[in-house]
Amino acid sequence: MDVEDYTLLFLSFWILGSALTVKSVDVFLTLTLIGLLIAMEVGGLFMSREQKENLKPMVELLLIIFAIIVTKKVYEVLSGG
Repeated sequence: MDVEDYTLLFLSFWILGSALTVKSVDVFLTLTLIGLLIAMEVGGLFMSREQKENLKPMVELLLIIFAIIVTKKVYEVLSGG
């Protein structure tokens, strides 16, 4: 197995573990973003440029969702709800 296989295996276990242990979609998406960022940072040296480019849209989408989650939580705190 090469590094790309280990990276995919890590992401698979990370997402599966997150899905099984977390009850909130917000937390699941945040953990998925964290796992993807870890995999890209640690395995990024061994990934081809094409593989990195394929993962970037997913990271960008999860970052947008994360920003929406944070904005929603800040609004809840400020509105007293």
